[in-house]
Parts: sequence; structure tokens; C-alpha cells
Amino acid sequence: MNIFQRKLLGRLHHHPEGWQPLFMNPNHETLDTLLNFHYFDQTPHLGPWIFPVLPLWEHEACEGNEVLAEIIRQLEQTRLSPLQIEDESLRPVLQRIRILASTPGLFPFAADYIQEHLPRFLDSAEVLADLPDLQIIHFAPEEIEPLSGDLSRYRVSPLSRRYVQNLFHSERREAILSVLASVAKNHPLLGTCRQAYAVMLSLENAELWSQNPFCLRLVANRFWEIQAPDQAEEG
Repeated sequence: MNIFQRKLLGRLHHHPEGWQPLFMNPNHETLDTLLNFHYFDQTPHLGPWIFPVLPLWEHEACEGNEVLAEIIRQLEQTRLSPLQIEDESLRPVLQRIRILASTPGLFPFAADYIQEHLPRFLDSAEVLADLPDLQIIHFAPEEIEPLSGDLSRYRVSPLSRRYVQNLFHSERREAILSVLASVAKNHPLLGTCRQAYAVMLSLENAELWSQNPFCLRLVANRFWEIQAPDQAEEG
């Protein structure tokens, strides 16, 4: 670390608002500064300077800023706000932006238009669970079996929703969002791209995945796929 970097770290330590211009232009300088701060264990709560740049970062992620993805990976290792509710509300947004930024491809549409008209693009978006791309999301038969009664009646009771919620653990959420990001950037049908991004936005609250029509359809699809061989034998 040279003398200029040391001076910058000193200024940021005493004046953390200096992170704002670094975050406004997320590049290698931003990343190097974060890495140095982590090395010296000096990273302050950066949430107040991250919230204002989230719309900009969303746009950068849609354009494939891979450096931004690494910046967010570094931020995800730290506590971003002294308030737990703020810290928890920021993390799923950063997760989505990180996944979008690290996914090859460019958005063939304006992200802000989808955000402004989200209900319109979520209409019937649960059918995305039928895409071949989602076949890589695996549920073991023993995971699905406790829901067989509900799913065979094409409904999920309120008591079962907590179980469904537990199916979407952090690793599975990451995998699903990654597939949706790839669809949003690379699917040949524009309408499907838009719906995939809309579903990503609708999954911002991790506690509500069990109520999301897309997630419920994904679980139901796996149930019927498991049932299909048995039904064929009976036939």
C-alpha cells in the first residue's frame, strides 16, 4: 500500500461520507479501497452511503459491471448498518444486484420500466417455473413428500407454508435467482426476459418466498415430476 492509499484510508476512517463518490462510480479503485479497509479491519457501517446508490448499481448490474459484483461480495462480509432491520433489508437487494452484475449478458429492456409497472409484468409470471432452465433446481423426493397431500389437491394450506418457506434456504434462493438473472439477460423472448426480472424483484423479501406464485409452481412441478413414473406404472 502506497502513501496515497494510506492517506485515503485515513480520510475515510474519519470521514466515512467519502465513500459516497467511490460508490457512485463502482470500479477497481472502489474495490481496492474496500479490500484495504477489510485488511485493516476498519470498515465502518456503510449502509447510509449504499442506500442512495442502489438505483445506479441496479443499472450497472443490468449492464454487466462485474467489478460491482466483487464490490458487493466484499460488502456482504460486513455489517452494513447498526440497525438490524436496515441491515436485513439491504442484503437481499445487494444479493440481486450482485447476481445480475456477475451474470453474462445485457438487459434487452429498461429495468426502471419493469420496476414502475411491476404488477403488470408479474401477471402470469409463475409460468416461468415451467422453463427448462429451471430444471437444474432440484428438490429431493423426501423434501416434497410432506406436501404431497396439499399438492395433489392443488393447494397449499397455511400450515404447510412454513414448511415450503424452509425449502427455499439460502443456497437454493441463490441458485434460483441466478437462473432468473440468466433468463432475464439471455432468453430469446423479450417478454420472458422482462418477466424473469420482475420475478427477481418480487423475491426481494426472503420471508415471502412461500407465498410467491412462481415458487409454489416450482415446488408443484417437482412434485408432479416425482409422481409421473408411479402414475405411468399404474396406467
